[in-house]
Amino acid sequence: MAKKINIASDSDKATKSLLIAILSTIALADFGLGLNTVVLPLYAKSLGASIVTIGLIIASFGLARILINIPVSILSKKFKMQFMHVGMFMILLGAVGYYFSTFYGELFIFRFLEGFGSGIINTSSMIMLTKHLYKDEKRAKVLSKYMIARRLSMGLAPFIGAAVAFKFHFKSAFLLYAILMLIGFSISLYNRKLLKKFYNGEKEENIGKEKYKGKENEPLTMAEKAGKEEKEEKNAAKINKANRINKANTINGINKISKADTINELDKISKNNILTEINKNSKDIAKSNLTNEFEKINKKKKYINLITNVSFMLLCLLTFSFFFSRIGSRRELVPLVGVGIIHINQAYIGLLVSISALIGVALTYYSDRIINKLGIKRSIVISFAISASGILWFIIFNNLDGFIASILLLSAGGGFSGPARNLYLMDSVDKIHYEEAIGIYRTLSDLGFVLGPAVIGFVFSYYNYLSAYSVVAAMIITAAILFGAFAKKY
Repeated sequence: MAKKINIASDSDKATKSLLIAILSTIALADFGLGLNTVVLPLYAKSLGASIVTIGLIIASFGLARILINIPVSILSKKFKMQFMHVGMFMILLGAVGYYFSTFYGELFIFRFLEGFGSGIINTSSMIMLTKHLYKDEKRAKVLSKYMIARRLSMGLAPFIGAAVAFKFHFKSAFLLYAILMLIGFSISLYNRKLLKKFYNGEKEENIGKEKYKGKENEPLTMAEKAGKEEKEEKNAAKINKANRINKANTINGINKISKADTINELDKISKNNILTEINKNSKDIAKSNLTNEFEKINKKKKYINLITNVSFMLLCLLTFSFFFSRIGSRRELVPLVGVGIIHINQAYIGLLVSISALIGVALTYYSDRIINKLGIKRSIVISFAISASGILWFIIFNNLDGFIASILLLSAGGGFSGPARNLYLMDSVDKIHYEEAIGIYRTLSDLGFVLGPAVIGFVFSYYNYLSAYSVVAAMIITAAILFGAFAKKY
């Protein structure tokens, strides 16, 4: 019984170590990106960018993530490592670029670098967490803690960024962003070795999960020492024996090799033997080629199986709609409508976004209980219904209260949908397909980062802001209905 407790305890320690290593990097990245939530669209507008251009600048972030997600998942599997430090370096370059920017066209480049970095960090962290937690009974609780830490970072940042920009200047917010990303990059370099051990499965050996399987602590250590000493003695004996085979053996060997023997040996290598060797080599080459072909076919089958998995693809659509609505509304509609139409200052908008994020954090804290009580699928559908209700409220009443409700309820709905969606991903695909599944999942869902700001910016510019909010509501409701009707319940 004590042995089981020790194993569980070590497993918990391993999970805690992994979470700390990941969050010490990704939480800083989220905080830095959050500083731009209100600041970036207003800064672009101050440089002369139109609403459509602002939407495209924001969308370039998602395009970069789409381009990098699958390559990162493939490289992670091939080289058995993660690339979070590379992602942090990319975001650092983007932050420094914002600080020195003077023309809104430059913002596309720096936003693109941010997207590359974010895609690398999110894909790498998701692969490691999924591989580590897929059989963990406490996975819902662990994921809720993970989401809480990330939402706290993203939640506090918009107010701080907007307040700094309002009190001082846009560039002051970008300078703070660059300093934090430099710290985050340093931490990611420090954590690199530890995360590589986790990715390669060395957590069982180095953190202590496997050492308890069928063995006791002290006897196992003594046995290992005894075995090591025995091996050393055997190796020493072999070396001594090899030393005894000296000049006498060498001379005898040389004497045996006479001209006659040499001719006989050469005669033995006949045409038939040569042909046999050639045939063997040809078979080996053919086998190697066939193996490579089978590997290519298996890779294609993996992707085909994932794409034809209806539940998995509906989850991708659902997450696409989540990012479409969140990025399109929070990063574009909220700042522009708040300042230009509702007539409130950017610091107040940042405060509203931060309060909404804290509400999301509170709900995320209880998400494991909600998910355990309602089930994964039902929790997801209800969370999206809550998000849609906030958008509809603003469309119907079109006032300050509705504007506030749209911000708060959209975040509240996302509070427990994040952990639930990650759990559904784990259950809807096989473990051996996790890298490929996460690459596809993040790529398709990240389309929301691209299409959300671009489409909403276009609708806002050529129609009006209420039409843009209607597009957001339609996307959330459609995805939730399709997922609720056709996705499997696990």
